[in-house]
Formats: sequence, structure tokens, C-alpha cells
Amino acid sequence: MKAEELKKLYELTPEMHESVAHALQKLDDKSPERYRKRKSIKRFAVVFAIVVLLTVFSTVAYATNLFGLLTEPVGKYGIDMRIVEGETTASTVSKRYVKPNPTYLPKGCRQLMGNDDNENPILNTEGVTSYNPNGNYQYTDGNETWVHFHVYQAESYSEEARYIVDSFEKEYGGYKTIFLTRQFEDNGNQDHYAVKYFEDWGIVVDCYYDNVPELMKIMEGLELQEPEKEAKEHMEPETVDEGDDPYAGYAFLMKDETRKYQLGETFTWTEQMVDAPSPLYCYKEGECEITVKAVKENDGIKGLDKNNLLFPDNEEWCARWFNSDGSLKTPYIRTDIDYGDGVNALGHSESKEVNRHFYLVSVEIKSGSFTGQFMTHSGSVLYQENHSENGAEIYTIGIVADEDELNDVVLSIASFETVIDDKTQSVVRKSIDTIIPLQVNQ
Repeated sequence: MKAEELKKLYELTPEMHESVAHALQKLDDKSPERYRKRKSIKRFAVVFAIVVLLTVFSTVAYATNLFGLLTEPVGKYGIDMRIVEGETTASTVSKRYVKPNPTYLPKGCRQLMGNDDNENPILNTEGVTSYNPNGNYQYTDGNETWVHFHVYQAESYSEEARYIVDSFEKEYGGYKTIFLTRQFEDNGNQDHYAVKYFEDWGIVVDCYYDNVPELMKIMEGLELQEPEKEAKEHMEPETVDEGDDPYAGYAFLMKDETRKYQLGETFTWTEQMVDAPSPLYCYKEGECEITVKAVKENDGIKGLDKNNLLFPDNEEWCARWFNSDGSLKTPYIRTDIDYGDGVNALGHSESKEVNRHFYLVSVEIKSGSFTGQFMTHSGSVLYQENHSENGAEIYTIGIVADEDELNDVVLSIASFETVIDDKTQSVVRKSIDTIIPLQVNQ
């Protein structure tokens, strides 16, 4: 045991101080003056006995909290949850495949994930790759209400829960269960989840469901089970013969890079993918020359083909942005949420009236094929159409942006490039964000 832990055990808590003072007061009230000396000796013996008893009690109580699913408050709204396994627990936990077995679910629930042992998420505590190592299981009750389980290995479980406005503990069949209520902003909606620690399995399962009484029933009836032997064998990881890979043993690195070009400037765009630290899995998907030619403001989608909208058949979505005649709906009421850190502060929302604008961006693509997607950092891409012209592909991209965000409007194109460096024996995958400022506020 560490020195600071021993110090905690033997420090007099306020409760211990109060108990000792109360005992001394009783002795002082009952002892006559002529026996003051004898009383001092008696007082010392009683105080010593009290301290010993309280210390023993505190030691036992503290020791029972050294292991298991431990929680500790962090700030006003944070809770640090972690597993501390004792030597006895760690030595008795067998390594096996497991999955949650909810013996109780709300009426009408059906399973969406984890339905078949051979093809669905099963956690393997030995670290062997499975179809979904996170162990996600989803159910729905048919009313867009979800029961969502996650399975974790206890030895690696650690979570700092944030935005927690309420919590309490229960014990079901000897398994400690913590219930948490989460709220992201002042006066906002709440959601609920629970964490259950199966100590003898070395497994932690959490469950999300937005009905606390039902969530308690789910966690009370939650068990673990092992899939059939065939499922284990089916899920053994595939191996790659390193003899076929000239770059086996090379380091696999990820790097982020931003490239910036000006309006009217031509640049080469390349898309490559790497799914493993090996050129065996590297392929080139597209390469072309791109020029962002011009930007002009438009009164919504008047004169444009509505079928080129992002969701042309979703009337509710279209009404959010455009009036019935196709003109842009502006101004509108925007709600901004300033999310707190979830530890010392919740988020705060504020609504205000804001004007917005709709821009059409003309993009020319030639000398290759484009397989990427146009995006923007501020605002939203709502419209895209293209046609061929003089051997090039001409794209028209429609972007809507709020007036107070116009200085930050860019056209963004993401891509990946792979660089194999024999000198450093590394395979570097670059995640590239190519941006072109649209200068709509000038």
C-alpha cells in the first residue's frame, strides 16, 4: 500500500474527531475533581480504545473500496469510473468470448445487432480480433427508442463520464451497477445509462435507455453468455503471409495536412487508400486537375433543378431552407449552444435571428477522374449538379452560409495520399484537407 493511502487510513476524519470529543465530554461531566489524575489516565485509555476501533473500522471500510468498479467525483458534473482488480480476482477470471444476454427487455424490443453468433459483435477477452471488438449490441422497441449495449474488458475499462447531473448505485446478484443521468445543456433533455461490472467474468457492460425504471429492470436481468464453439473458430483473425509483402515490418504512420489554393488556381487532386500498414492494400482511386472558377450569390434555387438538392424528396428538409417558390428562407432563428466542459459547467443555448446567403460555386475538373466529395467548413453544401463541357466536367455546388460566418466559407475536398519511404522504412498515410477560400464577403 502506498504511503499516501496509509495516511488516509490513519488520519482522523471529522466523524472520528466528533466521536472522541463526545466520549471525553461524558468523562469530564461524570468525574469528581479529586480524581482528576486518575481520570486523565482513564481518559487516555478510552480515547486510545476509541481510536483503535474507529481506525480498524475505517481500515476495513477503506479496504473494501480498493477494488472493483470505483467512482470518484470530478468537478461538479464529472465522474471518473475505473476498474481496480485485486490479485485474487485477476487470477480467477478466465479468458473467454462473451456477449450480453438481457433476460429482460421492454415490450416489443427486437435485436438489430448481435443477432447471430457467427457474424455479430462478440468481445474476445484474449484480444483476438472479432467482427466488432467494441462489442456493440442494439435493440429497438419499434418507437425509435433504443436499447444499446457496449461490452468492455475490465482490465482496460476507464471512463470519465461528463455532463452527469444525477447518479446512484445498485447491486444485482453481487454485481455493482451505477446509474447515470446525463444532460448536455441547461434545461435541456436528459438521457440515461448504466454500467454493470461482472467481476467474476472480468467484463464491464454499459447500457443506454431513456426510461430509468425500465433501465433498472434491464440491468437487474442482464447476464453474460458465451457463444457456441463454432462461433469462436469462425472468428479467428485472418493472417497475411509476410513473405509476399516487400514492406513487412515498415512503420505505419498517420499525418494530417492542409493544402490551400486560391480561387482560379489549378491544382492536382489525388485519392489513395491504405487499409493496413502494407502496400499490398494500397490502391489509387482517382487523380485529376481541379480549378474553382467562380462564385456568385443566388436567390435560393430559383431556376435550378430541385432534383439536384441533397434531399430533393424530403419536404420538411426543403422547407427548412427554402420557401415554396424556391427562394432562400432568410432571416431565420438560429439556436447556438455553447457547450461547457461537462465537468464544471453544462452547455448554454441562445436563440437569435440571423440572415443567410446562398452561393453557387463553379468547379472545372479535367485530365482524370474525380471520386471525392465537396464540403465546406462553415455553412452547408445543399446542391450539386454537373455536366460535360469541352472535355471537362463542370460542377455547380450550392452552399448556404450565415451572414456572421461569411469570412470562413471555403470549398473543402478531402483526400488521402500514401508515401512509402524506404530510407526511414515507413508507410505514411496523409489525410489531406484541400481548401479554397471563396471570398464571399469581399
